[in-house]
Amino acid sequence: MATFQRKAWEERAWARYERQRSKDPATEPKARLRLDCDLNAVSGLSVIVEWINHRGIKVEFTNSHAGGIYSTGEKTIYVNSTQTFEHQLFVLLHESGHLLIGFTDPSTPHRFRLGYPSSNDPALKGKFIHRCAILEEEFEAWHRGRRLAKKLGINIDDNSWSELKSQFIKSYIKWSLRHDDYESTP
Repeated sequence: MATFQRKAWEERAWARYERQRSKDPATEPKARLRLDCDLNAVSGLSVIVEWINHRGIKVEFTNSHAGGIYSTGEKTIYVNSTQTFEHQLFVLLHESGHLLIGFTDPSTPHRFRLGYPSSNDPALKGKFIHRCAILEEEFEAWHRGRRLAKKLGINIDDNSWSELKSQFIKSYIKWSLRHDDYESTP
């Protein structure tokens, strides 16, 4: 299983900081804030990747998925690496929420232990009732991802978390309603 290269990610954050600062010294305070955010996200990514790997799941950073996806069959969480480090952390936490939903835990409500309630019924799959169940799980995955961050001591900017979560949820709602301007990327 691949390990998260924390030092390499930190070096990328510092290199971006130096590039921004050298272009225009007046932007240094803004560049510094971005660096602090990046370094915090790298720290969180390191913790959550280790937590995921410990469960026998791989994490791959790629640009082939809109935000991120948890492939249960491949036992892999894919995160789009073109996002900011902070957004990658948030997406990884959200996908970890899906991982938690998938575990059979007696304390977990029945509807989340066994996946989407109508996924095996051909008469319901793809219908609005099924899309609502998926929407419900998406909300739950965001909730569990945030709780997991707290449990693992990962520092999250609540406003940034809420903004990204809202973008994704808006996309899920448009998808569930089959809205004309639905886009697969938030």
